[in-house]
Amino acid sequence: MQQLTPKSETSRIKVLIEMSPEHHHSLIKRASETSPLYFRLKNAVKTESNTILVPCDGGEAEMLLQVAKHFCPEVVSRIEAAIRAGQTN
Repeated sequence: MQQLTPKSETSRIKVLIEMSPEHHHSLIKRASETSPLYFRLKNAVKTESNTILVPCDGGEAEMLLQVAKHFCPEVVSRIEAAIRAGQTN
């Protein structure tokens, strides 16, 4: 059984999600411009190795995970791994 972090602690977790430009584009086109997710996705960093890094807190990562489950399931495992890594740091 997966251990869940209490919501009050989730927002303090720092998460760095790495994804392809294609997955990033797929997620950003689904996010509302007034959403905190849109802000995070819009301010992501493109690396020299042509990947996108999205820094966010645990709550934002959880929201991004829910969006990805519906609209971009290919990136779900990367987001889950980033959340787990943030919980151990």
